[in-house]
Amino acid sequence: MQTREEHTRIADSVDASLYPVAVLIDELRNDDVQLRLNAIKSLGTIATALGQERTREELLPFLQEIIDDDDEVLIALAEQLRQGLPWVGGPQYAYALIGPLEELCNVEEITVRESATESLKILAGHMSSEHISRHFCALISRLATHDWYTSRISVSNLFACALPKVSDTKQEDLLKAYCRLCSDDTPMVRRQAANVLGSVAEVLDDEEMLDELLQAFEKLSQDEQDSVRILAVKNVVALGKLRSASDWHARILPVLKSCAEDKSWRVRYMMADNVKQLCDVFQAKAATAVVPFYLRLLSDQEVEVRMIAAARLAAAAAVNPTKEFLDTLLPSMEKLTMPQEHSQHVRASLAGSFLSLAPIFGTKLTVDHLINVFLLLMRDDTPEVRLKLISTLGELSSVVGIDVLSQSLLPSIKDLGKDRQWRIRLAVIECMPVLAQYLGEVAFTKELSHLFGVWLVDPVFSVRDAAAANFKRLAEVLGQPWSEAHIVPQLQALLTNKNYLYRISSMLCAGTLAEVVSPPFLEKHHVPMVVKMADDPVPNVRVNVAKTMQVVLRHMPGSSAGKDTLMPALRRLVADSDPDVRFFAQRALDESERAA
Repeated sequence: MQTREEHTRIADSVDASLYPVAVLIDELRNDDVQLRLNAIKSLGTIATALGQERTREELLPFLQEIIDDDDEVLIALAEQLRQGLPWVGGPQYAYALIGPLEELCNVEEITVRESATESLKILAGHMSSEHISRHFCALISRLATHDWYTSRISVSNLFACALPKVSDTKQEDLLKAYCRLCSDDTPMVRRQAANVLGSVAEVLDDEEMLDELLQAFEKLSQDEQDSVRILAVKNVVALGKLRSASDWHARILPVLKSCAEDKSWRVRYMMADNVKQLCDVFQAKAATAVVPFYLRLLSDQEVEVRMIAAARLAAAAAVNPTKEFLDTLLPSMEKLTMPQEHSQHVRASLAGSFLSLAPIFGTKLTVDHLINVFLLLMRDDTPEVRLKLISTLGELSSVVGIDVLSQSLLPSIKDLGKDRQWRIRLAVIECMPVLAQYLGEVAFTKELSHLFGVWLVDPVFSVRDAAAANFKRLAEVLGQPWSEAHIVPQLQALLTNKNYLYRISSMLCAGTLAEVVSPPFLEKHHVPMVVKMADDPVPNVRVNVAKTMQVVLRHMPGSSAGKDTLMPALRRLVADSDPDVRFFAQRALDESERAA
C-alpha cells in the first residue's frame, strides 16, 4: 500500500481542477480507516467532478477493486451506491452501479451483504424491464451459481424485485433458479430461500408457477435442518394471505400440522407464537385446524413451548369465546398452575396473559370458571407469578362486579399489599386507582385505604415513592373531599414521626397531591405542613420541603398565604447551613419571582 508521501505526490501531479478528486481517490487506498470512510462518504463529490461518463468507465471499476476493506467502509460504500443514479446519468445507466454491489454481495459479513442487496433492490425499482432482463437477471444468474454460499444467500433477496418486471419466459427461468436455491446443499442458503418465499409468492400470478412454488414450500417444511423448518409457520401465514379459497388453504394447512408435531421444539415454539396470525388468516377453519394443535402445545414437553403457548391464550380464545371451548381450555390451564407445573417461568407466563381472557369470555364465565384459577395463581409461591398477575388486574376489574371483587379477590389483594417481596407491594400500589374506579369511594375506603398508611412507612423507598405518586391518581379518581378526609390525616400523622425517612414521605405525598387540588385546599392543608417542616433538624427533610414549596407556590399563584407565610419560610431555607437545601430553596424562590 502506498505511503502518505506518495499520495501527496500523486495529488500534486494532476491538474489543479482535479486536485480534490485525486486526494479523495488516494484516501480510498490510505492505511487510516477513518480517511477511507470519509472518502467513501464523499463519493458524490468525486463522481460530480469526474462527470457521468468517467464515473461509469473509471470510478466504478476502481471501486470494484477496493472491496477487500473493513466492514464499516463496505457498508458505507453500499449506502452511497444506492444514491448513485445521478452520478452515472440517471435510471438509463442504473445497471452501471451493479458491478461494485455484486462484489459486496459476495463478502462474508452479513451486514455488508444485506446493505448491498437493499441497494440493488432500490436500483431495480428504477430500471426498465429491458435492463432488468438484460443486466439484473444476469446478475441473479451469476450470484445463484456462484461457488461461495454467501453469494447464493444474497441473491435470494433479489428475486421478488425482478420477477414482476420480466417476461413469462424469464419468470420461469428465475423461478427455476430460486427453486434450485431451495434445494441447495448449504443449509444457510436454503434458510434464506425459505425466508423470502412469501415475498416471491406475492409477485407470482401464474398458476403453474405458484404450484411449483408450493412444491418448494412443502419441501422446505420437511427440511432436515430445523433452522430451515422454523420458517415454515411464517410461510404458512404469508401463503394463506394470498388467497382465501378453501382449496388453496387445504394445500397449506397440512404443513401446519407437521409444524405442531415437529421433533424440534423451536418449530413447535413458532407454531405457538404465531397462533394469532394463523387464526386471523384461516378464520373459517381456525377452530378446527389451528386451535386444536395450539391446545396440545400447552402441554408440550419443552418448557419454552409451554411458556409461549401460555402467553398466547387470548389469541386462541378469541376464535371461540364459548363455554364449550372454555371447558376444553380449563384443564390445560389448570395443569400450568402449581403443583402440576414445576417451571415458575411457565406459571409466570400464564399469569401474565390469564386475565386477558376475562373480557373475551365475559362476566358470567369469568366468575364461574376463571376466578378459581386466578386465586390459585395469587397463592403461587413464586413472587414473579404473583407480580405478573397483579400487573394485569385492571382487565379483571373491568369485567367482574363489585360483589365478586369484594368477596373473592380483595382478601387476596390485601395479603399481596403486605407481601414480603417489595415488587409485589409496588405492583399492588399501581393497581389502586383502577380498583378505586371500579369499587367506588365507599367500598374502596372501607377495604383498602388503610394500606396506604402501611406503604408510607414501608422500609423500601420505591414503595413509599409509589404510594406518594398514587395519592395524586387517587385524588383524580375519588375527588378532593376524599383526599381531605383520608389522605391529609395520614400525612399530618407522619410529620411528627421519629424516623426522618417517613417525614420525607409526607413531603413527597404533599408535593404530588399539590398538582391536582385547588388553591384553597393548598392554603388550608399544605402551607401549614411545609412551614412546620421547614425547621426540621434533618437536612434531607428540608431539601424535600424546598421541593414541595416550589410545587405549592406554582399551583397557588397570587395567594396571600403564599406571600405572607410560605415566602418567609422559603427565604430562611435560602440561608440554610446545608448547601443542598440552599440550592433547592433558591431554585424555588427564583421560579416564584419569575412567575410574579
